Amino acid sequence: MTGNLSELIGGIWYCDGWEPNLKIFHRIKRTLFKDASRYQNIEVVETHDFGRMLVIDGLPQAAETDEMVYAKAISWPAVLGVRREKRVLITGGGDGHVAREVLRFPSVTSVTICDIDPLVSEVTQKYMPFMWKGAVSDPRLRLLHDDAIGFLENAEPSSFDVIISDITDPTGERSASHHLYSTRYFDAIKRTLRDGGVCVVQAQELSVKDMKHHMRLRRRVEEAFPAVRSAYVYVPSFGYPEGFILAADDRRSVELEPHEVATELRRAELTDDGFFDAAVYAAMFVLPPLVRLELTRTTPR
Repeated sequence: MTGNLSELIGGIWYCDGWEPNLKIFHRIKRTLFKDASRYQNIEVVETHDFGRMLVIDGLPQAAETDEMVYAKAISWPAVLGVRREKRVLITGGGDGHVAREVLRFPSVTSVTICDIDPLVSEVTQKYMPFMWKGAVSDPRLRLLHDDAIGFLENAEPSSFDVIISDITDPTGERSASHHLYSTRYFDAIKRTLRDGGVCVVQAQELSVKDMKHHMRLRRRVEEAFPAVRSAYVYVPSFGYPEGFILAADDRRSVELEPHEVATELRRAELTDDGFFDAAVYAAMFVLPPLVRLELTRTTPR
């Protein structure tokens, strides 16, 4: 096969080059925004199949048609695991959709977003307002632009009941999130989390094809927390199962029974959601045997 690929298959294409030997192409209608901040390259493209898509440093972060799958998966299980009024911290998360989902719970009294890059928030509010919806004007929301480690280490101990690490993948030492994949970061999270609280971490691909980055990150989390569980959900616009790591001091906070999930969703008046219910919660932790085997090798006994 010779010639330019976009000419051969027609149209303008965004290439998600997240692996050297595997490329995912999204046909795009137009580019709405493309610029670089102090920290990273940011794009918003309008695709044919997934609507508007946020791309940071060449990697897709969220797409209009399925962003809610990721946003609920990373936030709802952790919020459900803390059955009291709760203060929530989101590190990263400057695109707003995780905060939007957290704020749907009446038991959440405050949400703090700490994202180092203000341009992400500006761009998504302008070009992807569906990511934020009413979150921007919710009085419970506080939006900060600061380094997450600095914020955590300067915060009062036990300041938050739920901490959601929604940071970008580490794509190299110059990336905005590289230094956060560290023992120091998770020690700071542990210090800032209240007794009985839950931490959840965006933990890259988790599949029989590729789990090495997830396993490496899980070992870091296990250094800080005694109760750790891996979960995943398939995100169509990513093209792979996205992994998450839930962590707490008490395993009961990250291992809810279906009836407990259903009860908490009723209390929050979130029983009619089209993307998340008690069955989805349970399914997130049903991992393939090969993955479970690798987890037993990773997890200290």
